[in-house]
Amino acid sequence: MSQISDVRDSLNVALKTVQGLRVYSDLGESMDPPAAIVGPPRLNWEAQCPGPTSARFLVYVVVGADERALENLWRWVELAADALDGVLDATVIRADPGTFNSGGNDLPSYEITVEVSL
Repeated sequence: MSQISDVRDSLNVALKTVQGLRVYSDLGESMDPPAAIVGPPRLNWEAQCPGPTSARFLVYVVVGADERALENLWRWVELAADALDGVLDATVIRADPGTFNSGGNDLPSYEITVEVSL
């Protein structure tokens, strides 16, 4: 599964190029927004393949819950998606609004779906 870890690392590196966006690697860690974290992927196998052939990662972009939350979400989700699209063999498919629990607080977020060939 080192290939999956390598892809996750590449997604994190891409997110770190977005100036001002804090990138976290521990799902249980409290975040200081604006922040992003790469979640575990959904793995797909083609027939008769010994390992997964593609993965869909959910990347969470999280902002503070304040009067500018919507504007901040739209800004950060575009910047993050652009950065993620630059990863080799990765394609941003969609972004869904939601909330992300960080330190017991539900914060406004987008879940960006990124498909990657393995």
